[in-house]
Amino acid sequence: CGTTFTAVNLALSMARVPGSRTILMDMNRRSPGVQDALKLGPCSDAGGFLDGSVAMEDYLVRPADTLALGLGGAPDLNPAETLQDPACAAVLEDMVLRSGAGAVLYDLPPVLEHDDLAAFLPQVDGVLLVSDGTGTTSAQLEACEKLIAGQAELLGVVLNRARKPGGALQGG
Repeated sequence: CGTTFTAVNLALSMARVPGSRTILMDMNRRSPGVQDALKLGPCSDAGGFLDGSVAMEDYLVRPADTLALGLGGAPDLNPAETLQDPACAAVLEDMVLRSGAGAVLYDLPPVLEHDDLAAFLPQVDGVLLVSDGTGTTSAQLEACEKLIAGQAELLGVVLNRARKPGGALQGG
C-alpha cells in the first residue's frame, strides 16, 4: 500500500521543523524497507535493540539533528512475539524518554496479513492507515478500523495510488 513510502516522507517532512526531534522506526520485522527506501548501507541489529542487548546509541542512525532512524536489518523469524515482548515495550519507552523525541513513527507490516499490529498496538498513541487506491477495499478498511478500535486512536487514512475518474493512476 505504500506504508514505507508514506512513513519515510512523513518523517523527513517532520524533521524539517527546526528544533524538532523525530524518530522513524522500521518495525516491519517481516520485510523491513526503510533502509532500502533511503538507500542506506548496512545497519545495526534491530532484534538486538528490541530485546535490550544493543544500546540505543549503537542502534539509531542520525542523518540529521532532527531525525533518527531505527532501521530494520534482517527479517525476524517471530515478529509478533518480538513486538509484544515486554522487553521490547521497555526498550521503546526508554528510547522515547531518553531521546526527547517529539514524535516516533513506526512503519509496520500490513494490518490484515499478520497479527504484528495487534501485538504492537499497546505501544502507540495513534494509527495512520495507508490504503492502496488500486487494491484496498472498503471491507478491508472497516476490518482495520475494528481491529484498532478501543486500542489506539485512528488518526486518519492516507489514500495512496489514487485513480482519476478516467482510470489514470495518480500519485506514488
